[in-house]
Amino acid sequence: MKATHSLLALLISFLLTQCMTPGPASYPAPTAGIAAPVPPAQSRTREIALDARPGLGTQLGREIQQATTTTHFHRRHPSVPDATASFHYNDEEGAKLMARLGGASFKHGGSFDLVPGKLRVSVKSGRYHAQTFKHYNASGRVIVIGQPGANYQIILTNLTRHRMEVVTSVDGLDVLSGRPASASGRGFVIAEKSSISIPGMRVGGVLRAFQFSGVADSRAATAFGAKGARNVGVIGVALYEEDEIARRRVRIEENYLREGARPFGN
Repeated sequence: MKATHSLLALLISFLLTQCMTPGPASYPAPTAGIAAPVPPAQSRTREIALDARPGLGTQLGREIQQATTTTHFHRRHPSVPDATASFHYNDEEGAKLMARLGGASFKHGGSFDLVPGKLRVSVKSGRYHAQTFKHYNASGRVIVIGQPGANYQIILTNLTRHRMEVVTSVDGLDVLSGRPASASGRGFVIAEKSSISIPGMRVGGVLRAFQFSGVADSRAATAFGAKGARNVGVIGVALYEEDEIARRRVRIEENYLREGARPFGN
């Protein structure tokens, strides 16, 4: 009897020992839809020294004279343009490469519609007998082919039957101040079915001619360094349409004042 109890005790002790022995570790199954983290892609561009950057920029050349007048314009939205658009420029090699990357490589002559049905643009030489610089059109993206050392002017044509105001920038700089451009800044008022010429940029009240140059010699680079030079090669416009009701109201109010004018003092 005692032997039976001893065997039973040994059997129970053995079973308890087996239950307390740790089994193989288990892990949760992979969760569907969760991927391993991927390192960020390397940037396609790298920092290049200004004097090593190829292609064209715009420097300010000789002082020029152009008569301007100030007029009132009633924007439909004071600081929000009705349209914004831009085009690029570069030397022959750079423009051709940009065009190919955009899906085209054949040249066009003459002007191009920057805001369809509203604003037409051409870039012409600064000579007396101005010639229009050719351009590429790559799926709607225009790249003007400039010539190193050549002066140029921007011709803006209003295609509509109403006045418009156009804020213009070159290399990210406002052509009326030479400072970093804002779409809400002051612009040029273009009469209906008319054109204006912008031959240069005003800095400190002095108008200086646009001239194609190297990037390091551009106004953007010399005035604002590498940060400013990031915008070299682009010309932009912010177009404002006029609030015709506000314009007529002011005209009527002015008319009443003029009717009360006295020829020999008040």
